[in-house]
Amino acid sequence: MPHRNLKKPLLFAYVSGTLTVLERDTVDATSKTLNDRLDAIDREMTRLRIERNAITTALSVAGLRPTAAHKTIYTQAESEYARDQPFKRMSLTDSCLKVLRDHSELEIENQWLDKNQVEYLVRRGGFEFKTEDPTNSINVTLRRLAEDGYGGAHGGKGSRPVRYHFTKERLPDDVEDSRATTQPNKRKRPA
Repeated sequence: MPHRNLKKPLLFAYVSGTLTVLERDTVDATSKTLNDRLDAIDREMTRLRIERNAITTALSVAGLRPTAAHKTIYTQAESEYARDQPFKRMSLTDSCLKVLRDHSELEIENQWLDKNQVEYLVRRGGFEFKTEDPTNSINVTLRRLAEDGYGGAHGGKGSRPVRYHFTKERLPDDVEDSRATTQPNKRKRPA
């Protein structure tokens, strides 16, 4: 194929926020403005990533985040909750049960969550508490799930918090009243 003598077009490669322009070529004002904006976005993303890592580390050290991932890395469930916000449309009971269910597929040491970790994940998933003490609401809900056989509870002696894990799915009949007297060995809820 014959070699054509064409004017050298503006050639550049954008890699990690760097614009490389061949010798004697110029960048028009629009391209320069767009490139400058990409550089600013990259700097802001780096700053936000550092801030997020510091916050997630602090939450992990405080024991509020589940231990399934490194302190600075979101767990898969945590990322999905933040992105999809599934608990905006769920009851607190269903939200807590989903958190326990989602963690039941992890290694055994990461299946057990305390009330603070469940509260953290439920909040990340978009649940809006209407109470002044959401931790107590989570605690009561988790205890009821454990009493009704949907979750297991362990610990709680001394400074150790009670930890919960998923044991079985709620059936459609159970959703109406999980403590109905028709179920064996269940107490009737006071009116």
